[in-house]
Amino acid sequence: MKRGHRLALLLCMLMPVFAQAGNYRCVSLDYPPLIYKDSDNRVKGLAVDIVSAVFKSMGHTIDVEIYPWARSLEMLRTGERDCIFTIFHSPEREQFLDFSAEAILPQVVYFYTKKDAPIVFNGDIASLAGWRIGTVRKISYGQRFDDMRAKLKLDEAYELEQSMKKLLIGRIDLFPSNYYSASHLLKLPRNKEWADKIVQLPVAIDVVPSYLAFAKSKKMTSLRDSFDQEFRNFLATGQYRDLLIKYQLENSPELIRFLQNR
Repeated sequence: MKRGHRLALLLCMLMPVFAQAGNYRCVSLDYPPLIYKDSDNRVKGLAVDIVSAVFKSMGHTIDVEIYPWARSLEMLRTGERDCIFTIFHSPEREQFLDFSAEAILPQVVYFYTKKDAPIVFNGDIASLAGWRIGTVRKISYGQRFDDMRAKLKLDEAYELEQSMKKLLIGRIDLFPSNYYSASHLLKLPRNKEWADKIVQLPVAIDVVPSYLAFAKSKKMTSLRDSFDQEFRNFLATGQYRDLLIKYQLENSPELIRFLQNR
């Protein structure tokens, strides 16, 4: 075979590989330290690093945008964006989302209240029916909490910091949050005064796996399956643990158990 013919054949063999590479548009909410914007307006965070690394190993890239959670969900419902993370699984969301089989992160959800509040939580969410609870719009706090919503006094906000402010001025009595985000916000220098006044109730509401999900209308089942396979490979290489160290979460009991069960 002539050299020119061999080169043409090689290019033809490579073209399908290149054609499969793509850029996908993902959305989320401001969810530090999992997803947030840095001082240069770049989207960063533990979950962003995990998902970006897995897509890179698949030969793809992603762009991540931050919106209010309700808007992010609607953009997946309409097919305006390709994927969303980190997201809890629910039957309602399964109507328009294809969830990864592999959970990206386990999220531990607690209640938070003022230090001097006479609130006791022993795991029975029904016992809090008389208290005003601040939630973030369209956020799930796990199936146990979501099943009780109709029996609770809820006050919605667009982001977690709004719920913290409402707590301190007396508009609500407590709020639920995943441990990572609440801890991160309370450690920020600008929120030092809040950290001195807000406490986490000791009993967790729930430990909930969170996922990557694709717009069902875009029929990305094969991409989802590839993500699951590459995520398992990513865990096996030890890169996941390296990212936990980067974000100072390597001592989280829930994340340690998550890795031990892999």
